[in-house]
Amino acid sequence: MSKLKRELNPKVKSGDRVMCLHMDGETSIPPMTLGTVRSVVRDPFEDDGEIINVAWDNGSSLGLLSITDSWIKAPSEQIEEQTSSREYEFFSKNPEIFENFDYKFLRDYLYKLRESSVINMLQSAAFLYSGREWIDRYYGENQEDNEPFQEVLEMAEESRNKMVQGLLKYMESKNMDLDNMSRVNSQLTRLAQKIVQFYVAFS
Repeated sequence: MSKLKRELNPKVKSGDRVMCLHMDGETSIPPMTLGTVRSVVRDPFEDDGEIINVAWDNGSSLGLLSITDSWIKAPSEQIEEQTSSREYEFFSKNPEIFENFDYKFLRDYLYKLRESSVINMLQSAAFLYSGREWIDRYYGENQEDNEPFQEVLEMAEESRNKMVQGLLKYMESKNMDLDNMSRVNSQLTRLAQKIVQFYVAFS
């Protein structure tokens, strides 16, 4: 599969076709909605953020926010191929990843973890929720000069917090019992594995 079809949140310009994967807090632009970029402007409320004004095929004109939303480029001749690919099938079956978790932060964290080369990425789910102390205890020996690993340690507590926040949001949306710690831990492990699988599919 080409890089074009795998890249999440690529740079776009007026006239580009895009496919929305997730628009934070909005239901009028569901996943897989297609549209044409009208303009790209700086987001006045976010440093380094952009607002992508889109004429969506369903008639909406809501803009994509680079800080919170997710999209891919979707050249018209490749739309059918893209929407039938395993990555987009995975996304459509697992929308809870984007609806409940800060995937952009977790993606950047996993990227640093991959750069550090301390573990096979397919076994990295526990790094998302275990925190700095656990990671340093089991993987930190002789890693003082491994700069990406040191960045992983710096991000580990925030990753754990974001996983817990996302898990609570997910379980509350499903009316799951938060007092059942066995179920909480099971869901945390399952969702962390899903996030890693999605990351690997797009890496």
